[in-house]
Amino acid sequence: MSGDWHHGGHGRHGGPDPHGGVGTNTWWQPAAQLQQGSGPGWGCSGGNAPEHRSRSRRGWSPRGVPQQNNSVGYWPQADPYATYHGLVAHANYANGEPPAAKKHNSERSSSSHSSGSAGSKKSDSGGDEIVHFSWSVGMVLHDRYQIEELLGDGTFGRVVLAMDAKENRQVAIKIIRDVKRYMENAKIEAAILKDIRKADASGSSRCSLMYDTFTHDSKFFCLVLEPLGMSLYDFIKKNHFRGFWVQDIQVFAKQSLKALKFLHKELKMTHTDLKPENILLQTMVPARPSRFPREKAWQEAQPQKSSRSKAVPTYLRPVSADIKLIDFGNATYEHEHHSSIINTRQYRGPEVVLELGWNERSDIWSIACIIMELYTGELLFGTHENLEHLAMMERIVGKLPQNLLDGAGDEAKAKYLAQAPAGKSYGDGWQESKVWRLNWPDGASSPTSETHVACQDRLADMTPREHWLLSDFVASLLVHDPKKRPSASEALRHKFLSEQIEE
Repeated sequence: MSGDWHHGGHGRHGGPDPHGGVGTNTWWQPAAQLQQGSGPGWGCSGGNAPEHRSRSRRGWSPRGVPQQNNSVGYWPQADPYATYHGLVAHANYANGEPPAAKKHNSERSSSSHSSGSAGSKKSDSGGDEIVHFSWSVGMVLHDRYQIEELLGDGTFGRVVLAMDAKENRQVAIKIIRDVKRYMENAKIEAAILKDIRKADASGSSRCSLMYDTFTHDSKFFCLVLEPLGMSLYDFIKKNHFRGFWVQDIQVFAKQSLKALKFLHKELKMTHTDLKPENILLQTMVPARPSRFPREKAWQEAQPQKSSRSKAVPTYLRPVSADIKLIDFGNATYEHEHHSSIINTRQYRGPEVVLELGWNERSDIWSIACIIMELYTGELLFGTHENLEHLAMMERIVGKLPQNLLDGAGDEAKAKYLAQAPAGKSYGDGWQESKVWRLNWPDGASSPTSETHVACQDRLADMTPREHWLLSDFVASLLVHDPKKRPSASEALRHKFLSEQIEE
């Protein structure tokens, strides 16, 4: 294969389609794997999915506990740091599928900057507001950490900003509620973070650092962590889901893959829960007002009765695109038992849905979904159903390979696949046989589901010509067969991460 990029097929712009480019690395399977198509399917308006499906967010964590993520200090009156270091629960998967997803906003916890008391109380909305332990500004924990402010509350934890008198630096202290299962799982994550710190004391791997652990008042287990900024999900949400600049996405992608290279090669560990909520900006410096280079396209894509007719707040851009990965409560070492279900659904690879087993390459699929979401502002796979999810994979990325369908687990075959006749020649004769295929659209749960899948753009059609390297990069990661999916080290060689791309 030539070392030059080549163009194959015809895409949305007419003429040669740069989405067909393939580089020198033989593992790349970009647009060649994609189904080049005519864009939106039947029943779609302007290429968008029905409005009620377009911004559906996951409302549960892989541990089966609703997300409790809030914002971090960039916008006035934002609830700071509740996304910080995975304030969602650290319980392991319960049997099978996590609870049904709810609208994301309703799952956010409220937080207060005043002192709190133990127990729970009724919030203004009438629901139970979990409050942790009594605290006040100036309180000293573990004879060295002086509390400065509350950063956020979660279902099972509270995070405070404190000054470490011994090291003369600010730290974030994650204080676990006095509940046995929460403490046990927090200690599991602490052990993983200790391994990360041992292998990467400087934090250059782009994984978050834990400095210390201690028990407060003989009952509250505490993790002392580096203070970080807002999650990428909360940032994009505050910008009305307008996505990030491509230059910032290049940094996010490169640093995320660097972190995965460290986890996969040095620690033999799979994160298993990558999503924008678990990627945090490293800086705590407030964002700066900026133009959004794709504002016109974003406005045109909005449903007529939504944001297009309303005043949209000024777009903000982070002062630095440096990031850190967080929330290692479900990270799994290579030698450990691998749960059958991992990831928040929308970032789950086909091998997990089809019950084929998984390894560290599942993280690569997740990061690809995230990168495209950071560009478009929307979930790449906006679904809450496994069969619909698989159908979207075929629509957006390409047909699932036969070896994955043939090797699917019995339960997955019964639920999501069907057998279809296929003529095969054997020697001099011709024999009818049956092959497994996705049971779609016959198995669709509703006409709305079928329309939703048909409305999806092909991956190569999700970016304009000037950003073809981005969609080509994502395509190179979204390889259905995990055995052919690139490693983090290989993915870091893609041209998208080194080219200067103008907005």
